[in-house]
Amino acid sequence: MKKKLIPALLAAALLGAGLQATAIAADGPVPTVNVNADRQIPVADFFKKPQFGGQPILSPDGKNMAVLTPRNGRFVLAVIDLATRQPKVVASDPDWNISAPNWVNNKRLVFGITKGSDETLEKNDGGGGLYAVDRDGSNFRKLSASIQEARNSNVPFKPVTVLKRAGGDSNDLFVVDNARGRDAALGASDVFRLDTTTGRRTLLTFDNPGKVNGWLLDHANVVRVGSSMEVEAGTKRIIQTVYYRDDEKSPWKAIYSAYIDEGKDMDPLGFDFDNKTLLVAGRFNGRDKAAVYVWDFASNKPGEMIAEHPQADINGTLLFDEPRRKLIGVAFQSMVDELYYFDEDYAKMQATLDASLPGQQVSFSWRGDHVVAVAHSATNPGQIYFFDTAKKVLEPVFSMRPQFDNRKLAPQTVINYAARDGLNIPAYLTLPVDRPAKGLPLVAYIHGGPHARDLPGYEPLAQMLASRGYAVLQPQFRMSTGFGWKHHTAGWKQWGMAMQDDITDGVAALVKQGIVDPKRVCIMGASYGGYATMYGLAKDPDLYKCGVNFVGVTDINLLFSVSWSDTSNSPIMDDLGVRMHGDPKTDQAYMKARSALENVSKIKAPVLMAYGSEDVRVPLIHGERMRDLLLKQGNSVEWMVMTGEGHGWTKESNNIKWGEAVMNFIDRNIGSAAK
Repeated sequence: MKKKLIPALLAAALLGAGLQATAIAADGPVPTVNVNADRQIPVADFFKKPQFGGQPILSPDGKNMAVLTPRNGRFVLAVIDLATRQPKVVASDPDWNISAPNWVNNKRLVFGITKGSDETLEKNDGGGGLYAVDRDGSNFRKLSASIQEARNSNVPFKPVTVLKRAGGDSNDLFVVDNARGRDAALGASDVFRLDTTTGRRTLLTFDNPGKVNGWLLDHANVVRVGSSMEVEAGTKRIIQTVYYRDDEKSPWKAIYSAYIDEGKDMDPLGFDFDNKTLLVAGRFNGRDKAAVYVWDFASNKPGEMIAEHPQADINGTLLFDEPRRKLIGVAFQSMVDELYYFDEDYAKMQATLDASLPGQQVSFSWRGDHVVAVAHSATNPGQIYFFDTAKKVLEPVFSMRPQFDNRKLAPQTVINYAARDGLNIPAYLTLPVDRPAKGLPLVAYIHGGPHARDLPGYEPLAQMLASRGYAVLQPQFRMSTGFGWKHHTAGWKQWGMAMQDDITDGVAALVKQGIVDPKRVCIMGASYGGYATMYGLAKDPDLYKCGVNFVGVTDINLLFSVSWSDTSNSPIMDDLGVRMHGDPKTDQAYMKARSALENVSKIKAPVLMAYGSEDVRVPLIHGERMRDLLLKQGNSVEWMVMTGEGHGWTKESNNIKWGEAVMNFIDRNIGSAAK
């Protein structure tokens, strides 16, 4: 299979992006900004929920558009006839938001329900479910129970995930769930064909080859690939096995197997329209970064490599045009959102939209003569456009957060700097737009995980801080994912050591350039970022003048020992967890030495701490123990418990309250109020 990337048009698309593709070297020139910020944006505006429920979705024939629009404080599902531009609300509920709509065919849609940001986590457990309705509002059908309905009936909740629609005029969907009660610890599931008019299901994987948690159908709607995760007896290591069959009558056979702790797992992405060419992503042939390959069934090995990236893993999403029966490209994230096109028509459309919406990252869906485009960046939380390809007219549909229309937000720049051992650390740098980038107060904002990463685009805390004159650094320190296996594993068992130094080295690089005032630096983060905050205050007490820790780990051992935490006694923690974070049986000396609790006596700076009362990822005990020790030794501690919240805040009012608390705390310690 020969797939030709469109490099020139791809480059044009990237250069038009809101995030700069060219990095600023650690010893390079100081960036300058010459626009004026609107410092009058209220703090609350940064944390308000989007005023529309996601982007519009075109029907398969492109003649109608489904959109979640606000009405009486809830999102309702409306369908717009694009010929007449007449909208019709087809699904609504006074107590619930409609969510996740999808077209079944040109006539029928499915959707779920949620409370969204209207309730805390504790009171937001009644969502889920799957429902169907025709585009004129008729023939409503409940297809699966919500969490609340399952609980009221005293039966386990079985979430249903839509894989794909059957196509054509069929009312059927292909869905995944665990209705047969298979081992759910690692997500085992089955595939069903679901009639959205009757609710009848037909099991398609009676001969399920293993504890499959990922399925692929071909374009003839035959289940062809399953990816299974199982714990190896005796070692507790998790093995991925990928199964394949030639057709629905053929037996399943294993075509690939790997330990996930070696980083060689395969991600089956999809079939081309010949239903023979399977594309997969993985780190094969000794590669550090995942790339996209055509699978060679003759040798059961990866064949032709068709997409790679020099700095990032490509394990993204294949893009298909079903009506044209074309595989058009692959979407993924480096430090920016990227698209590699195989299809020239789509590459040209991308270039056209990029030229029309300069400075934005643009994605789109295309049906017939109609295109729905989404433009976003750090300075634009989301603008939706409708493009009529026949009339060559681009129309704005709505803003996701219209409170920022005609307001200036801060651009987000991609930088790279060298850690003290030479490892390259990519990072996002958000600078205030109303002053020169010189001698600024800085907040080092550390992501959670730590086996995770920050994403490009609008970030409310970063934008709030930048609007008040602060620089914000978001380093993708070692252990972060998406930048290759070496970058990830370089952080294994490096809590408080090289992982922490990566953060400090980023601050030092900005100080060296003159961008940051070394006497006005604060550190902030959630989950692992909360740990990095507390340990950073202990390890570098003269650098950080304050710390903001929300839902933060304070002791590595507590991840394993707190029995009501969802990280204790889990298959992932028993395998990858002990390798990444430390083994409680053999690494007690390391875990104690790198505990923020054990190093609390070294902390001098004031701290703002907040935890969720219902958090089962990092239970409240992490914060309570740290708070008590700090208060005992006379430290300044501001303490908040978000009642009913879990590992982060769900309710809009709690996010606003938190934003205001963070802003006031940081301003008192390193801002204008501290002078």
